[in-house]
Amino acid sequence: MTIKKLFLTLAAALAVCGPAAAQELSLSWDEARKLALDNNPSVKASRAAMEQAGYNYLAGLNSYLPQVSVSHSVSRSGSDASSPANRWGASVSASQELLNLRTVSSVKSARISREKAEADYLAASAAARQALAGAFADLLFAQKRAEVQKKIYNIRLENAKLIRLKYESGMESKGNALYTEALAVNAEVSVKKAARQLLSAQRALLEAIGLEGARTVLAKGDIGVPAFTLEETDVAAALEKSPGIVAARKTLEAAKERTSSARYYAYPSLKASGSYGWSGATEFPQDKSWSMGLSLSVPLFSGGPTYYFNNLSAYKKALTAAEETFKAARISLSASLRSGYDDYQSAAETARAAVSLLAANEERYKEAQIKYMAGKISFIDLENVEQNFVDSDLNQLDYARSAHSRKQALEQLLGVTMEK
Repeated sequence: MTIKKLFLTLAAALAVCGPAAAQELSLSWDEARKLALDNNPSVKASRAAMEQAGYNYLAGLNSYLPQVSVSHSVSRSGSDASSPANRWGASVSASQELLNLRTVSSVKSARISREKAEADYLAASAAARQALAGAFADLLFAQKRAEVQKKIYNIRLENAKLIRLKYESGMESKGNALYTEALAVNAEVSVKKAARQLLSAQRALLEAIGLEGARTVLAKGDIGVPAFTLEETDVAAALEKSPGIVAARKTLEAAKERTSSARYYAYPSLKASGSYGWSGATEFPQDKSWSMGLSLSVPLFSGGPTYYFNNLSAYKKALTAAEETFKAARISLSASLRSGYDDYQSAAETARAAVSLLAANEERYKEAQIKYMAGKISFIDLENVEQNFVDSDLNQLDYARSAHSRKQALEQLLGVTMEK
């Protein structure tokens, strides 16, 4: 093969392998989290809503400032008794609210809405982080489960071959040979099922990150029992600062402000205004005029004779509902944190205990193989020990995954966001 042909062959191989390689992702938790922070649609939408509320608040601040307008006009008129004539005008006018408590309340409401949007963003980020952490852990355990199922299949395949040989030599029953072969077939099915679950976990992680397209993704991390502690100080801090509680508190503050605004319907308002203008028959007229004034407005039956009282009563009831909702949110969070931590501790202790049980069952299985080959135990005894080992291996994965899930739920309750 010539050098030119060699280069062409290598280029073709790279062209074929390049796209496939580009589709592979191998991610640690931090890498997955950073990718999701930039790509997760729910996080990006909540961030945009938070920024929108910020702009709305800044726009509302302008109601404290003077309102200024400039106008330039021309009109043409005439009648049967006079010739048509043009009339030009130009003016500058300004107005300033000196007293309007409803305007003040409107700005306060916009500020509260901005702060609630910030809390909602943190809550959405925490929820997205839990979903991402769950998908990441699911992939970690799906990868490990696929390995364990392959190991179980190899064990049962070798046992099936061994028992078949012993049966053919007259040292084992046909039923036992058929049984071990059936176990091997079922183990092969479990391997295929684990492979499909692995693909599903990969798609779920890509979805949680916010990435489209078919690609292979691998998770890098530890599947051991995660460490976590929850002190009473953590519970107390969450009852004040967690995003869900902050959002509920801002909802309560908004209800209070709406009630105050409803009261202001009966309050007077004071407004100052002024203008300076020119008018005449030419485009740049010389005739000047000006005006200044104060306007005091006192609403009497704005909206109807009973509107004020009924409207205020409605907002008071809404305030009462918001107060009870806020109280319920605190009670629920406190109970959920304490119960969730109890669940985590139980799951973590079970998973740690299962580690030693797995090691013991693995050693018992090795010893049982030796005893069976030496004729010291029966096939039933060997099969029981093998099944205990297989069950321990699979159960250990479930127990550890449960501990991870409990920890992730607690982190969401505490308000741990995608940024952390």
